[in-house]
Amino acid sequence: MRVPRIRIAGVGVAVLAVAMVASCGVARSGGARPVAANTASAHGTCAAGRQPSPAVAGSGSLTVGGQLNAVAALSPGSVWAAGSTALTNPVTMHWNGESWMQVLTPSGDHPDSVPGNFEGLAIVSPRDAWAVGTSAGESLVEHWDARTWSRVPAPSPVPAGGSVALHAVAAASAADVWAVGENGDGKTVIIHWNGRTWTHVPSPNSAGPSSDLYGAAAISASDAWAVGDSSVASGSNRSPLIEHWNGTAWTIVPGPAVPGGGSLTAVSAASAVSAWAVGSLGSGAGGGLIERWNGRSWTIVPSPALGDAGQLAAVTASSPVSAWAVGGGLCPGQGARTVIEHWDGRSWALVPSPALGELTGVTATSPASAWAVGFWTVGATAVIEHWNGRAWTWPSGFCASPSGPGCLPPGSGSPAPPASRS
Repeated sequence: MRVPRIRIAGVGVAVLAVAMVASCGVARSGGARPVAANTASAHGTCAAGRQPSPAVAGSGSLTVGGQLNAVAALSPGSVWAAGSTALTNPVTMHWNGESWMQVLTPSGDHPDSVPGNFEGLAIVSPRDAWAVGTSAGESLVEHWDARTWSRVPAPSPVPAGGSVALHAVAAASAADVWAVGENGDGKTVIIHWNGRTWTHVPSPNSAGPSSDLYGAAAISASDAWAVGDSSVASGSNRSPLIEHWNGTAWTIVPGPAVPGGGSLTAVSAASAVSAWAVGSLGSGAGGGLIERWNGRSWTIVPSPALGDAGQLAAVTASSPVSAWAVGGGLCPGQGARTVIEHWDGRSWALVPSPALGELTGVTATSPASAWAVGFWTVGATAVIEHWNGRAWTWPSGFCASPSGPGCLPPGSGSPAPPASRS
């Protein structure tokens, strides 16, 4: 199974996951409002906090073993999340406004399922949603029709006999959907759904030996974005890669210089003149990388300090004055901590996040409703958080991170803080 596609100075996110297992953790309590970023500190997201007490699980509480990599919302009462189970089978989950439930997919059903992982989600309507990823070295594409998920044939790998990994999907309409990723030769892959079939669309690559696309955003038939990274030479630091669709072709769009390199893992657009891309810095610098599109050019916008190996994995922009970005960082003596940042039209600021681990997806439907998903350790326990307009919390009826607030088993009596883990 492919783990989420974040790179830290050329190293995969598995490094962060290993550190999570090896470190003791203390979760940070929630707060009523976004807090100011401590940009002067190398560990702005690592301030010690009180361990929140867990709730007692109800009879309908759901525990998901595995990891969630993406989340997308149609409305506050219709949200999808996707990833993989602890058995490395693709999995989707649905929020109906009251509770989360697992929804089986043809690739993830037992006993005939094959190893795989969903990494991207896009929702067009209640009867039209897409999930993409990788299964057995091949691209995995499934469609929701309001009743069931069904597997949809994807284009054969190019070159023939190779492999394809799809990392993200974005929809401008029911007949205009994009999915992006890489092939086994280290070249970018972009496929397009025209309402009937998926087809390959030529995509540019850097002059170096490898390029990859991790995030996508679709605004209209003549305006879409894809972001990722590329290498100048074998073994060198990665550099951010930005590509744009103008209705006719995909082209590389120059971005700002990033000393030491870096990677962009996600992109979201509120309009043709307002878009955000996020990722991580390279060369061992650590920290989140945030870039903004103003309709003419991409520029770097400062991010709060995120701790050692800090990184941003996902972003959602609902308006020019409201956007969320999520990820994680390593805190000395505390282990891995989830990271959430908010844009208020002037600057990005850290917002308290209750979970340990890593957040890899985020979506928002209103100023009072947003969702973030991720994992405590890779493949072990999923994480879901909800923004209610005042604070990020664990949703009722969902149990997750054993070292975070989560839930105690039914019949446990009064909640009590869990014992420290090391």
